[in-house]
Amino acid sequence: MNDLLFIAFAAGLHDGLSPCVFMAGMVFIVYARWFTLNPWFVGCLRFFFGLVYLVGIFVFNFGPAQSFVLNNIFVLADKVLYFFLGLGAFVLGVLFFKDWYRLGHGTHAEMLAGRKIKFFSIGGVVLFLVTIVMPVVLSVASTLWPIDKYILALGNSTLSKGQWYTALPLLLTYALVSMWPLWLIWAFLSIKKLRPTMLKIVSAAISFTASSSMVFIFK
Repeated sequence: MNDLLFIAFAAGLHDGLSPCVFMAGMVFIVYARWFTLNPWFVGCLRFFFGLVYLVGIFVFNFGPAQSFVLNNIFVLADKVLYFFLGLGAFVLGVLFFKDWYRLGHGTHAEMLAGRKIKFFSIGGVVLFLVTIVMPVVLSVASTLWPIDKYILALGNSTLSKGQWYTALPLLLTYALVSMWPLWLIWAFLSIKKLRPTMLKIVSAAISFTASSSMVFIFK
């Protein structure tokens, strides 16, 4: 069991570079920058987003929904969806980078492009869509990423035999570890008194990473 846990942990570190995790980080940034809510509520939204994303990984990577990955129409629709998500992330990256440049040259914070963009309203419906639908979409998109075959086969074969008590610790270890970039982004955004220029350049880097990583989906 110790060897299997080590394999699950190592596979999670490897698959944590999934484009979907960086795209999920973009949602965290949106929560922090555009939702004028108190920090406690934003923290709850982030926690709920991460929880749904984690459950989605189980459903689509280790559950019955795995069979849909073999459907050509499903794969095509998934790639088209991810293309537009990546395009949106690229636009955000350009705006964050522009704001970083302007901050460095003495532009007042109120004049930054990022403050003027209103991608989302504060309505409860929008919060629900972003917090529920977005992680589900990203979990579906993650089925296209080359998840570790041994962990996948081990989980499905063990669960099909009804030995969930053996597979669950391995799959949970894998799922939690594979979200490590998301945890790092979460911790970064929680730092108090962070310099605006640092926040902008890191946000731009995450945006460009999320956008450029869609190349791996189409290769």
